[in-house]
Amino acid sequence: MKKNLSSQSMDAALQDFLGSKPSMETPKPDTQSADTQELASEAVQEKTVETVQEQADETPQVVRRISGKQRRASLEEYKEEFLRVPSIEDRKPVFLSRSTRDALDHIVRMFGERRMSVSGLVENIVRQHLATYGEDIEAWRKL
Repeated sequence: MKKNLSSQSMDAALQDFLGSKPSMETPKPDTQSADTQELASEAVQEKTVETVQEQADETPQVVRRISGKQRRASLEEYKEEFLRVPSIEDRKPVFLSRSTRDALDHIVRMFGERRMSVSGLVENIVRQHLATYGEDIEAWRKL
């Protein structure tokens, strides 16, 4: 019987450490009122949230190295997505800060094809943004 008690206390300690209940609990007699049980349940849930947050904060970040092959593949993907020369009809001006314009111009000169421009890069970026978030934007508009 003593071994069984220590097993139960170990289970309780493990349950407290993990912040969760074991999947196979032995039924216990109901000695607490419903209100007391609710408060205890809320306290366990709060403790679980705190434990998860603590574990998330303590987890070290793993830095992975990217190979040259992966970099070249991602550059080709980037070029295909953003640095292809778009067809722009009915042009309208868009204003950017000088630093943003200079950064985009640098990207276009380094990686873009002969006919690529900052306007074309901005057009491609905005098209991708609208394709990604278009449905969400429409749903948000209806809120």
